[in-house]
Amino acid sequence: MEVATIDRSREWTVNDYLKLEEGLLAQLIDGSLIMSPAPSINHQRVIGKLFKILDGLSSGEAILSPVDLYLNNQNVLQPDLVFISNEKKAIITDRGIEGVPDLIVEVISPSNSFIDRNTKKRKYLQFGVTEYWIIDPANKTLEVYTPEDEDQPRLYLVNEGDISSLISEALSFDLKEIL
Repeated sequence: MEVATIDRSREWTVNDYLKLEEGLLAQLIDGSLIMSPAPSINHQRVIGKLFKILDGLSSGEAILSPVDLYLNNQNVLQPDLVFISNEKKAIITDRGIEGVPDLIVEVISPSNSFIDRNTKKRKYLQFGVTEYWIIDPANKTLEVYTPEDEDQPRLYLVNEGDISSLISEALSFDLKEIL
């Protein structure tokens, strides 16, 4: 297997990205390679709790990170959690997810806040995700974005009761369950 060196002076493609060592926490955003440290234990706990909720839905499949989400030849992102409806299951391949899931979830960490709130949000909405969730454990909030309300997300606070989603009528939970 050929291994790529990290050359930040040029634009990367999916072919370059695929030469990286497997398991590396890296993303390809607009041809730039972005690397991240491993997430915190609290980050993983939040994602694990939400995964259990989503995994219980019969209308699709929940997939945990790390997983490559291929949007095009210059964008391979690694969301924390995705949900793919049964109607879209064909986008799940041996390589990763090749298309846009119904739901993408990112949990904010100090090292990724700017990228998740700006760059990745813009990409996910540009490519047509039904819902993009940003969970902020420090502030105990959930922001729900859709392509129609990119600048006006629905904001949920931890003590506001049940949260529902556009992706499934069966998806309803109390934010306290995951935070």
